[in-house]
Amino acid sequence: MGDAETTPTAPLRVGPPLLLLGLGYLSVLVSLPLVPLEPDLAHVLGYLTGALIPILLIGLVRRIDLDRRRSPTYLPRRAFGTALVVLAVLAVVAAGLHVWPIATGLAS
Repeated sequence: MGDAETTPTAPLRVGPPLLLLGLGYLSVLVSLPLVPLEPDLAHVLGYLTGALIPILLIGLVRRIDLDRRRSPTYLPRRAFGTALVVLAVLAVVAAGLHVWPIATGLAS
């Protein structure tokens, strides 16, 4: 009883929301098999999953990370900023891959 009460607990370390960042990458990966498909519905779905969702997740991840940085127990990750930039680039590429066939179909 004495040891359990007098032993200080270590504060929980918090870091960037890596799970949400991983969901952004997963979303881009899910959209890639939709690129070679012909129907416009597949490209609209690919645009939503490959571009819109990752961009929204990037904003959410940045907001959560800024809130967590205020904590004295924040543990930064070196590659976090780079991973956000790479995800943004992949989302723009996915957007282009899906918007181009839609635009071509509408133009013809």
